[in-house]
Amino acid sequence: MKFSFQHRAFYCYLCMTVWIFILISVVYKYISIGEETGALKVTQNEYISKSDAKFKRIFLKSCNPPDSIVRGSEALVDSDTWLLQGILVVTRHGDRGPLTHLKGGHKLPCDTEPVSALLKSYEEFVVNASASGRAWWVSGPGPFHNFPSLPPRAAATRCALGQLTPSGLLQMLTVGNILREAYSAKLGQENMDLTGKKDTGVAYSTRYRRTFQSLQALAWGGARAAARAREAHSVAFCFRDCACAALHALHRKINSQLKNRLESHPAIKDLIVKLSKVLFESQEHIDADVVRDALLAYICHEAPLPCIEKSKKTPTKDRLSLRKRQRKYHGNGNSLASRNLLDVDIDTLNLELDYINNQLDLNNEIGRKARDIIGKYYDSRDKKVPLDFDAQMEREKLLYYQQRYLDNAEGYEDVVIVKKNLDADFNFPNDARMDTDFDEDYREPTPENTEDFCIQKEHVMSLFSYLEWSYKQEVKNLHNRRRGLLLAYGLIHNIVQNMIRMISENKPKYVLYSGHDKTLQALILALGLNSYQHYNIPYASRMIFEMYRRKDLRDEFKFTKRKAIAQDFYFRVVYNGEDVTKNLSFCRSKQNVVMKVVDPIDDMKIYTTYLCPIENIVRFIHDDYFASFNVSNFKDACSIYGSTKHEF
Repeated sequence: MKFSFQHRAFYCYLCMTVWIFILISVVYKYISIGEETGALKVTQNEYISKSDAKFKRIFLKSCNPPDSIVRGSEALVDSDTWLLQGILVVTRHGDRGPLTHLKGGHKLPCDTEPVSALLKSYEEFVVNASASGRAWWVSGPGPFHNFPSLPPRAAATRCALGQLTPSGLLQMLTVGNILREAYSAKLGQENMDLTGKKDTGVAYSTRYRRTFQSLQALAWGGARAAARAREAHSVAFCFRDCACAALHALHRKINSQLKNRLESHPAIKDLIVKLSKVLFESQEHIDADVVRDALLAYICHEAPLPCIEKSKKTPTKDRLSLRKRQRKYHGNGNSLASRNLLDVDIDTLNLELDYINNQLDLNNEIGRKARDIIGKYYDSRDKKVPLDFDAQMEREKLLYYQQRYLDNAEGYEDVVIVKKNLDADFNFPNDARMDTDFDEDYREPTPENTEDFCIQKEHVMSLFSYLEWSYKQEVKNLHNRRRGLLLAYGLIHNIVQNMIRMISENKPKYVLYSGHDKTLQALILALGLNSYQHYNIPYASRMIFEMYRRKDLRDEFKFTKRKAIAQDFYFRVVYNGEDVTKNLSFCRSKQNVVMKVVDPIDDMKIYTTYLCPIENIVRFIHDDYFASFNVSNFKDACSIYGSTKHEF
């Protein structure tokens, strides 16, 4: 007791030390657990943010929303030295509905009107112009007679097949604004007029509503006026150089390579099959680009990715479980579930019947054939019938064939000739199939799927990554580049002709081609651009050819009285705001003029501008265009490579 009493201070210190040691151990262990948990949370957040960022890049790159369309290096040259002589603009139409029937596609919010004062102003302009009837640009006879000037807004066709959307309209208005800001002061606002009153502007459009409406929006955005459009009879704008047997042979070879490429990636092929079952009413073939187009209908309109539901006999608990999974994948938004083909709204059928009765004459040769094909699908207004995918496609073809026949009745002796000419075209309206024969038997709709599957962001990113790799192969593919040369020859020839007119006649000042992604893809391949990023054409893309000559030549022309020649003129090519002149196959030389130009809006941005002599593109189209074919003209290239005995 005495020893304990004398050393009580020591015992007290010892107990305190043990207690502090235990306390530190517990706290250290707690801190370690917290750090591990925090590290795990950070890793998860980083993964989620990277995934969302990649998905957002897909949205921005493929959908090209209106607020992301901005001016780039358009018209950025030294204005003190160079005078703008004219511009030629090739565009892809704006955002549209899908080209194939989707399950629940009528529920997609394609008709949602963006909040935009620019779009509202344009709509008011169209309404005012149509107050006393049809607007002047569609009232007269011609290929675009009675075309609607604005996208459809009917509830029964909320996401109309292949039709321009209000968002697509705003995209083209935005592009038009960019053209007006960049060129109106240098060309003069009156020279950007496409009404046809002055011979300073020319506008071409394919006979699709989406390209025609895109043209009108672009013309109004550029000059605050509508356009008198001329019809381009081909998606490729081939004009007089269209018929080419080699295109069919090249197309078959390229399609075979695409199929082999997909077969070498069984995981992607299996994913495409699963996605097709969720997206389409009918699975006739496997095509990655068709699936991509269908997915864009959801991505570009910010709709929840769809799920496939089990049959209607699914127990209540399973249905509730499925809805929970859908909410897990897509958040709180309403999931667009697949719909039974037999459950078609009767109002939708009535609208389809009215459309056919109003536009299809059943008394001529094509009409009788259409009646036989369509009749079995539209037997009665009083009962619901399935909408077969093939019947829809054939109906669209027949309507188009008949209208072309009526418009060109004096020029064509046989309806069959019209059909063959149009079948030779590619990217036919609302038709994703290329080699489908006009009279082939229809396939039955695919039976209802019972497999439970929901499309997730990871599926979309996997498919788009595969397609990105595939586009890289297509850009380097010799057969694809040759096909691009043949398809784009007519368009490039027309562009060069207009350039020469700008030199010799000082007009036109403004030429516009309102086309499709296939139009720009062929043009990009023909010009020798090798980047797959250029080959992947988003909505509302634009390629601009700018013509220039030196300002100091005006005094020389005045005093020496000599006329301008090709050596006095230069041009540059701007694709979606990027100067791609130096990348053209015929402009990679020391003859290019290089200059540094400060952005007029942002003084911190400095662009490197390239000007290529116009004689380079003239020599290219006349002498070097068919060098890879070892021939000198379009006819020989088509005949040699069109031979069935020729080995590619």
